[in-house]
Amino acid sequence: MKLRPVFAAFRPVFTGVRFAARGLVRFSRRFPWIAATLGVCSACAILMAFFDMPLAHAMRNNLPPETFGFFKVLTDIGLSGLWYVLAAGLLLGARILAGFSATIVRHDQFMNLARSAWFMIVAMATSALAVQLIKFAVGRYRPRYLFEEGLYGFDPFGVHMAMYSFPSGHTQTVVAAMTALTLIYPRYNLLYILVAVLVGSSRALTSIHYPSDVLMGAYVGFAVTMAMRWLFERNGRSLRVDR
Repeated sequence: MKLRPVFAAFRPVFTGVRFAARGLVRFSRRFPWIAATLGVCSACAILMAFFDMPLAHAMRNNLPPETFGFFKVLTDIGLSGLWYVLAAGLLLGARILAGFSATIVRHDQFMNLARSAWFMIVAMATSALAVQLIKFAVGRYRPRYLFEEGLYGFDPFGVHMAMYSFPSGHTQTVVAAMTALTLIYPRYNLLYILVAVLVGSSRALTSIHYPSDVLMGAYVGFAVTMAMRWLFERNGRSLRVDR
């Protein structure tokens, strides 16, 4: 069998795919955040349609008890109160130390630290608000209703917490916090990434959320924090405190 006629027959398809790929690359370079949002939304839609349900059953039925227990404890790192208290304590401590500073340089350093802590609070709070609005609009049933009542789907604009699965609030909180810390004090970037990945994974591994919930929660936390970074640094003042 000669391959040349086969390739010739499919040449228009290859040409179309190549043209579409180039157009996608150009669009992504021109509008990176729009492209990223569309990509994450598409990935979430695919997960919801084909993978979330079987993955939820697989993790619930096959995860060893020891692993489940580990991630059940680990997932509490994503509690918002922990990170708000940490950031608020840093803000208050920096303001107090600035007031007692003996030099203008030290005063400015502590005030910059206080500003960075305030940025962290604003990033977490703003991304949390965005997540709550999406939760309300989407109204997705949590995985436990799949296991207990066989319910898998959506009830948009519902007021019951059972419909507040998408996106994951814990994941949004920890990703927003870790992204903020990366911008403020990047020396421990790998640790921040590890914490975000482990906490986000724990939400799906413990069957509290579906994988798509975790993906969207992470994206909202990251995207909103980066938007807040632009807002705080638009006057040229960096958020970094390790310089």
